Amino acid sequence: MRIHAIAVGLPVVVGLLSLPVQTTAQTKNVLRGVTTVEVEHTVVPDPGAVKEEFAPALVEDALKNALRNANIAVGDAPVKAHMVLNEFTSGNVAKRLIIGLGAGRSVVDTRLVVIGEGGRELANVKIRVKGNFLFSGYQGGDTQRRQATTSLDQKLAEEIARLK
Repeated sequence: MRIHAIAVGLPVVVGLLSLPVQTTAQTKNVLRGVTTVEVEHTVVPDPGAVKEEFAPALVEDALKNALRNANIAVGDAPVKAHMVLNEFTSGNVAKRLIIGLGAGRSVVDTRLVVIGEGGRELANVKIRVKGNFLFSGYQGGDTQRRQATTSLDQKLAEEIARLK
């Protein structure tokens, strides 16, 4: 009976772990009716976890593009948004070749933070993406990084659409 309960509960737990994590109670529709958002610079709490110096600007540009694609202008506004960049790596080619099984893939770990009028945090959503698993052992760091940043662009677009 105990094994059956674990087997039934495991897919539910795994499914819940794959959802975006939100740290604020009010995250739905916080961008409804918003026409312009001011994008602040990317925050990097641990510079040692960000292996590429261009990463903060790349993530900031991804946020600006996602907002524009959602028909939200970027400029001076009472609603502000920024990214918190926790990790950015192009992966490790040696690990991908020798170990395989997804080891050494590129990683982009961020949080999308939306601040409303008066400085109140409206949304704080974790977004973590990795380079592709398939054929990853044969891909260089640039290919892995492009895959991860493309996945970040897609996730940002999804989260902004959810917040509208």
